[in-house]
Amino acid sequence: MPSDNPFHYGTPAEGDFFTGRRRELDALVARMRDGINVVLVSPRRYGKTSLHRAAQARLAASRPPAAIVEANLLHAGSPSRFAALLAGAAFQIRGARWARARQAVPEFVRRLRVAPTVSFDQAGNPRFGFDAALGARELDEVVSDVYALLAEEQGRRPVALVLDEFQALDLVGLQLPNLLKGLADAYPAVGLVLAGSKRHLMERLVSHREAPLYGMAQRITLGPIPEDEMVAYLVARAVTGGRPMDGTTARYILDLAGPVPNDVQHLAYDAFEAATSRVDRGAVDAGMARAVAHDAALFAELLARLSPAQVRVITTLAYQPVAQPYSASFARSVGLATGSSVRKTLLPLLENDDVVERDGVLVVADPFFAAWLRGDG
Repeated sequence: MPSDNPFHYGTPAEGDFFTGRRRELDALVARMRDGINVVLVSPRRYGKTSLHRAAQARLAASRPPAAIVEANLLHAGSPSRFAALLAGAAFQIRGARWARARQAVPEFVRRLRVAPTVSFDQAGNPRFGFDAALGARELDEVVSDVYALLAEEQGRRPVALVLDEFQALDLVGLQLPNLLKGLADAYPAVGLVLAGSKRHLMERLVSHREAPLYGMAQRITLGPIPEDEMVAYLVARAVTGGRPMDGTTARYILDLAGPVPNDVQHLAYDAFEAATSRVDRGAVDAGMARAVAHDAALFAELLARLSPAQVRVITTLAYQPVAQPYSASFARSVGLATGSSVRKTLLPLLENDDVVERDGVLVVADPFFAAWLRGDG
């Protein structure tokens, strides 16, 4: 009997692990292919990275394959690291003149006004680095040069620049939005995809009339995958893994872990591991207990960082989502004097996505953390 787990979580879902989003995927592929700028927004773990990776995969399989550069701002952490990520991704553009060849590195470096340091790994692949003191002007030049490299590929194939976790902009330079606006105007055939998971920060950058990138891109927003699609996916994947489940069990997984796709796959993964011949309700309960136990130490650390008032609020929400958190009755139930005190207490929890609003009520974002707070499992 097959033993490979057919579910995946924790990193972007690619290949057979990617499901749903057909309409959003078609829309994103079309816009990247046609050089239309896109702002892709979703809550954390809803699959925005999985979506744009699926779009990139489809465009890479086209003829001719698209030229795409991707960089994640959260992985950058500094202007110099962001520049290095961009340079490395640009060097790997399929079918470019340097074509990832070691002997072509000098030619590639000459295309950059700010010269990087170059080292090679054991396989002979180059690694680019920039001075830790890289300034705003130098970063602008690196970004502009990468944009220009992409523009040179336009005319014979689609080209795009994908910046993931764009809300982390302050890590790499607050002047970047104005630069990107200018580059988008200068190179209209280069599709720009700005993906982010902090809705309020993304809106400040791109959606408000006073935002630096307002009006330059079409917005695609991700919500939950429709329940019927997710149920069908869970049932089909369980069958491929050799431990089938029925639709009732799949809906039970959604009840416990939904609606975030990553959380659903997380519970399905642990339920599959706990199952013997098939995934049933007992296996799902055992999988939930495994998931909670696995992250118990992390949950304890998270709770230790919260204030006593925040602990009371988040624990209360774990037991019962609340539609009117600023009411006098809820304030009394969590030992706070007024709704204003609740608002002040909740603000950091909302900003960190520990607590989110879903369907008009506040809930603990992570279903496994909520189960741990309740003492389940």
